[in-house]
Order: sequence, then C-alpha cells, then structure tokens
Amino acid sequence: MVDLGAAPTVAVVGGGLSGLVAAYRLSKAGARVTVVDKAPHLGGKVVTELVDGFLLEGGPDSFVAGKGHVIQLADELGLANRIISSQPQHRGSYVWWRGRMHPLPEGLLLMAPSRILPLFQSSLLSWKGKLRVLADLVVPRQRQGADESLESFVVRRLGREVLERIAEPLIAGIHAAEPSTMSLMASFPRFLQMEREHRSLILAARSAASKAAPGNGLSYFASFKGGMGELPGALIGALKDVAIRLGMAVTCLHAAEDGGYRLVFEDGTEIKFQGVILATPARETARLLSELAPRAAEAIAGIHQVATATVTLAYRFDEIPELVGSGFVVPSVEGRRIMGVSYLSQKWQGRVPDQQFALLRAFVGGANCQELALAGEEQLQAVVREELAELIGVTSQPVLTRTQSWEGGLHQYTLGHLDRVASAESALAPYPGLALAGAAFHGIGLNECVESGRRAAVAVFSALTQTGDFRLEPHPVRPGGSH
Repeated sequence: MVDLGAAPTVAVVGGGLSGLVAAYRLSKAGARVTVVDKAPHLGGKVVTELVDGFLLEGGPDSFVAGKGHVIQLADELGLANRIISSQPQHRGSYVWWRGRMHPLPEGLLLMAPSRILPLFQSSLLSWKGKLRVLADLVVPRQRQGADESLESFVVRRLGREVLERIAEPLIAGIHAAEPSTMSLMASFPRFLQMEREHRSLILAARSAASKAAPGNGLSYFASFKGGMGELPGALIGALKDVAIRLGMAVTCLHAAEDGGYRLVFEDGTEIKFQGVILATPARETARLLSELAPRAAEAIAGIHQVATATVTLAYRFDEIPELVGSGFVVPSVEGRRIMGVSYLSQKWQGRVPDQQFALLRAFVGGANCQELALAGEEQLQAVVREELAELIGVTSQPVLTRTQSWEGGLHQYTLGHLDRVASAESALAPYPGLALAGAAFHGIGLNECVESGRRAAVAVFSALTQTGDFRLEPHPVRPGGSH
C-alpha cells in the first residue's frame, strides 16, 4: 500500500474511451496518472474527421441515450448543449429481405414487439411467422440454469422468422456476432430479466412502453453536433497533470519486488507504478497478463474478437435514388457482403456541407466476412459500391469515400463469457491496484465503456489509498430515457 499522504501513481494502458475515463477520474481524485497507448492518438475507435465539410465517423456514430452514463459524463465535461437527437422526419429502419426493403414494425424493443397490430401489418413476416410470435404469450419461462444462446432464446420465445429477419440483422449491427454462439446472459441480460419478471416478452415490452418516463427528450440513439469525437476530445482536454506516452507499446507487465508493478516498453525502458489499469483489447490484455497472472490471461484469451470495417460514401443527392428512413440492415441468410447501411446525413444534422449531398455508411464484418473486412481500401470500396447498386440502386460516382478497418475491432460475448470474466477477475484479486477496463468484459456500448473506466478507477484508487471514499464519483444517472 502507498503512504496515505502521497498521491498514488497509476498507469492506464490503453487510451480509448474507457482508459480516458479512468484517467480522468483518477486525476480528479489526486492520483498521478500516466496514459500509455501504442497508437499515435488517443480516443481509440471513437474517431471523427471533418473533410471538405463532411463529418465522418471512424467508429460509433451514436450512443444509447437512455442508459445515462454518456449523458452524465457529457454534462460534467460541459457538452450537454452539444448532444443531439436523430432527425425525427427520417426515423425508421428497414430490412432488406428477398429482393426488397421492408420497414421494421413499429413498437419493437429491439426484437420484442410491444404492439401487435404493426407486427401483423408488417410485410417482413409471413402469417405463420406472425402467429408464432403470439405463442410468446403462452410459452412458459425457461428454468434458470445454464447460459442460453441468443438464437435458442429468440426461437423459443418468438420463432425462427423473428430470429432470421429481425433479431439477427439488428444484433449484427451491434455485435457482428452469430446468435447461435452469443451468450444471452452476457449480451442481452435485459431480455432474460423480462422473461423472468413477465414470462412473456410481448407483455414485458408493452409494460415497458406504458411506463416509459418523459426522460431527457432525446431519441433512443443520440450523438454530438460535432460527431462522437467530441467526447474523447473533451476528456483529453480535461486531463490535468496527466503524462501521456503515445506510439509506445507495452511489452511486459511485472510485479515489482517492493510492491506495485513494472511496465516494460518496446524500447526496453521500464517504469514502476503503484497501480495499473489495463484498458486494452482482450488479446492484448491476455498477452500482458501472461507472466504475471497466467490463469487470468487464459480466461481473457477466450474472449473472441472479430474484424469490422466501414465504408463511408458521399453522393450528390440528385444523382441517387430517394433514401427513406435512417438506413437498413441485411440478414445474414441473404448472403450479402454487407451487414447494413446507415444514412448518416438523414440520421443527424450537420453531417454534410449542405442539403445537396447524402452521406452513407456501409458496415462490413462479422464471422462470415472476416477476410473482406481486412481487405484493402480499393477492394472494400468496390464491394460496397456493388452492393449499394444492387440493393438500393446507387450507381453514381461518389464525391468522397473513406474506409476504416478495425482488426479485432469487436468483442463477442459467446456462451460462457461471464464465467470467463469472473474467472479472470478472481485470478486478479491477489493483485491490489490492478484492474481491467474496456469493452471486452461487461458491455461493448459506449455507456458500458464509460462505466467500465469509472469502476476501474474507483477500484484502483480505493485499493491504493486503503479507503472506499472516492469523493469524485459522478452524479447519479438521471432517470428516464427511451430505454
């Protein structure tokens, strides 16, 4: 333990959103913090670029407003007036199924219908599929036990058509994962809770809709006027007396003989810290822990990662067909080479220099498209343009194209994920001042990443100062929201 009168020294390895939140919280609490990242810039995958008046996102373009953690942090950083809702006139998503676009039924809570009439009016499901959904009203609860796959859960409650035509394509846009391997308990615990409390997902979704609070007035997904990059940008600006080492990989993590930890860098230099937060992807975290805590490393190495890529294209509005809604998703059973397309210029204000342009963003990746996601820019752009031509009739030349690929960019919570995380955290219990953060463990969304960084900061600071009093806790999350 450190002298209670001295400021603890803490290294945060990984300068993505979780790492930046951890560094921010620790620096506010009085720790001496060093942020280390092998990349040449901070922010991780939350990257916004302004090119010729086009606002381009390299990673996520939004966050779930109802969960509250991002909004609370934005308030604290002075970004409250920068948060924007999606444009109401263009809300509504589509599913490309059997050669045409079908609107998603209104009233869906991701995959659970809160309203029956829109579902029965939908062209997306057959009559047999619609009647199968109603069976949810009488299907009994599953007994609590082993981890269940998302596929098993959806088919059991709502039927295979809902899985293939609604749940899988929507979830692919979030996790790029196969429902047959996804842990329901780790990925979507809310649906498990809905079944336990209401037995029926339909009844649970209806109850949630009826009890929805007025909330903060934002749409389900929200963003920032200047793009998602505003959030890490504000965090970086708020870091006080924090040392930053960029472009320098950490090769080893050792326990120091007199307490604390030694980080070894690729140039051979070593620095000792009393505490360390690993806010790195699972593979890198497992590598860094392989000597210090091999049992934890083995558990973390079992967390899957998949490659993803996006291709963003700008077109003159009068040279493409009319765009309806905010975008569309494509079920994997269709065998297409993209998972979906988001119409960024219709979702958010301020993404194009003027209304003469449209900005589209296509998503590539998942278990079946790993090679394509890691292909070169020329091949990715050619494939996406071919898909856009076939699916929505866009054949004109884009005025701007940008490609972003992320190797191992998404963590997948496969069956047994929570057991792996619990095993890793248990194995690290004997190492005070060492904590994990990031999207590999307790949620891949930005809200979860913000909360992950906060929890890691609290754990490390409390361990090093022998106190549970972390006085710079964030304010309680506001109630409400659309979720």
